[in-house]
Amino acid sequence: MKKLPDLSKFDEICDNDADFKNQMVNILKKEFPTEQKLFYESFEAEKYKETAEIVHKLKHKVNLLNLEDGYLLASEFEKQLLNGSTELSGDFIDILTKIEQFLKKI
Repeated sequence: MKKLPDLSKFDEICDNDADFKNQMVNILKKEFPTEQKLFYESFEAEKYKETAEIVHKLKHKVNLLNLEDGYLLASEFEKQLLNGSTELSGDFIDILTKIEQFLKKI
């Protein structure tokens, strides 16, 4: 995935309300690391149903950061996990890493 996260969807949702946008971004910055940590813990423990539930939550954050391809990948990864497959794990982890780096910069 070559596209990088951005805040354009936040701009659209918040309709030029800077305070609201800041609140939304702060919520994302607070929630993402916790959900990311839970993802790694459940994935490493091979609790794939639990991992799929966390991926489900994370994919919406991926979408909010304007990563449409990442959202589609996360949706497919969620389905795979429910079937016991981890084929897309590396690609999904790459997305999480890009988001983590992006959130540290903003």
